[in-house]
Amino acid sequence: MKLFTIGPVEMYPSTKIIRDKGFVHFRSNEFSEIVNFSLSKLSSLLGNSVKNSLIYLSASGTAAMEATVENCMDDNDKALVINGGAFGHRFCELLKYHNIRFDSIDLKWNEELTKEHLLPYENKDYTSLFVNIHETHTGQLYDIKMLSDFCKRNNMYFIVDAISAFLADEYDMEKYGVDLTIISSQKGLCLSPGCAFVSFSKKMIDKINSKDKVSSKYFDFKDYLINIPRGQTPYTPPVCIMYELQDMLNIIEREGGKDGRLRNVKAKCEYFRKKAKEIGLKIPNYPLSNMLTPVEFDDDTNAYDVIQVLKDKYKIFVNPCGGDMANKLLRVSHIGNTTTDDIDNLIEKLQLSINEVKEKELIYDRK
Repeated sequence: MKLFTIGPVEMYPSTKIIRDKGFVHFRSNEFSEIVNFSLSKLSSLLGNSVKNSLIYLSASGTAAMEATVENCMDDNDKALVINGGAFGHRFCELLKYHNIRFDSIDLKWNEELTKEHLLPYENKDYTSLFVNIHETHTGQLYDIKMLSDFCKRNNMYFIVDAISAFLADEYDMEKYGVDLTIISSQKGLCLSPGCAFVSFSKKMIDKINSKDKVSSKYFDFKDYLINIPRGQTPYTPPVCIMYELQDMLNIIEREGGKDGRLRNVKAKCEYFRKKAKEIGLKIPNYPLSNMLTPVEFDDDTNAYDVIQVLKDKYKIFVNPCGGDMANKLLRVSHIGNTTTDDIDNLIEKLQLSINEVKEKELIYDRK
């Protein structure tokens, strides 16, 4: 079995066996030392030098998205959302659920975000911009500098879901003036699912501390920020994942740090796209993340059926695309422990799967 999925991804051997090695109780100095070391390294990878500004939650990325809305928005705020797919839409749903005023820039699935989309929203008293900097649903990578400049001009908090961009594309909180970043364990970090991380600027920490009370006790960021200097969380942390994180950070360091990891992912991405085009696969033209490649199919081939053949016949997993694009698009991840040999095998089996689906559909049409 081989995973070319967006998350969980194909984990590294040394990370996979962490759970078999055993670990200390989390309310101990030994565990606190692991947490403090790992979060310091992770903050550096995120480009955030603010001390004790990174917390972690026993939760999914969506939980961290909702906790961000709960802790960082109130009745005085008015948000703007880049809504270019399922995950941009999720921010819209969360803001609506928590009765926060917002507007959204709604993009068609193959529509590139440009400066022209932002022009109608200049100087309109928005307090925050929410964006999934890589819209995982479509594969589009938004221009972070363009959005950063927009937030600076309009004195807005810049809130970024970098869950599927982190460690695949260039990302630096201080360089781009990001006030809050959300990432999760099962994507670029190549860990087990179940842990989300939230990193704050000093300005955002001040905003969080200015709120009297949030709607969730479990996800009260102030409580996490109080506990994190001692390497602890208010409630039970994802202990195994923190051990996995320590191992993965060592792997990244051996690769040459963040730059080495980005080169590695980019090389696999470019190799796959080259091979995919050689067999006639169609890749959208909008700006793409190095994290994944969306493959678009014509009406004569059902993308979902191709995915099923890959899985059932060849034990290779790629990502489907939900909603209106379920039969039109599949997505191939370039993160995780995969090689060019694995990609060659994927391309070969992908071509065989496409041929099989086309043949079945041709037989059905004849009937």
